[in-house]
Amino acid sequence: MNGFLWTLATSDVTLAALGILILAAAVVGYFPIVSSIPALKGYVTAARIAVLLFVGAAAFLIGFRVADDRAEAAALREKIASAEGVIRMKNAEIRITQQMAEQADAERKAAAQRAKDAQDEINAYAERLKARPNAACLLTSDDFSGGVRNDARR
Repeated sequence: MNGFLWTLATSDVTLAALGILILAAAVVGYFPIVSSIPALKGYVTAARIAVLLFVGAAAFLIGFRVADDRAEAAALREKIASAEGVIRMKNAEIRITQQMAEQADAERKAAAQRAKDAQDEINAYAERLKARPNAACLLTSDDFSGGVRNDARR
């Protein structure tokens, strides 16, 4: 409610009405042609005081409005800076995620190549076994990757 009252007091309509009151009081209090009218002679002093009060009130309300606008602009700048920080963090996360995806893709390709090489080696080994005259189980030492250990037990 308090914010509503200050918004109402510093609105354009209120400030325009205050300006009209300042103008009317200034005309009655400071223009000799108008102040010499017999019906307004009793209001000249009151009009002069009203001009000073209305100008003071207008200055106060305009100052409050400017200060409020500045505070709102500062809050918006802070909000924008915070949003930009979040955007920078998200962009960094996106770059890291892209790098991780590229690395995972490279590792997947390397694993696929190793699997293909292993399958080619298996296929070549199978062809060598088929090419032997007796496929019963004639393994040689080159059939084992580390060779066969000769411990003289044969």
